[in-house]
Amino acid sequence: MANIEISILGQQYKIACPDGEEQTLQDTVEQFNNKLKTIKLNSRTLRNEQLIVMAALNFCHELNIEKSKNEKHAEQLNERIKNLQNSIESVLQPINK
Repeated sequence: MANIEISILGQQYKIACPDGEEQTLQDTVEQFNNKLKTIKLNSRTLRNEQLIVMAALNFCHELNIEKSKNEKHAEQLNERIKNLQNSIESVLQPINK
C-alpha cells in the first residue's frame, strides 16, 4: 500500500492507495480539481464545501447516465446474441421429411 499526498482546493491530504494505482489516483484528483474549477467559474460564490457537494452531484449524475447507456447496450447485445443463437439453431436443425 502506497501513501501519496494530494491537494484538493489547496488542502493537502495524505491518502493510502494500492501499489501501482498512484498515477490513477493522481489523475482522478486532477479531474476532480478541474471539475471544481469549472463549477467555481460558472457559479456564484460558493464555499469549498458547497463546491465539493456540487462536483460530487455532477459526477454521480454523469455516472448514472453512463450506467443507463451501458444497460441499454447490454440489452441490445443480449437481444442480438439471442437472435444469432436462434438463427444458428434453425440452420442446424435436421430437415424432417
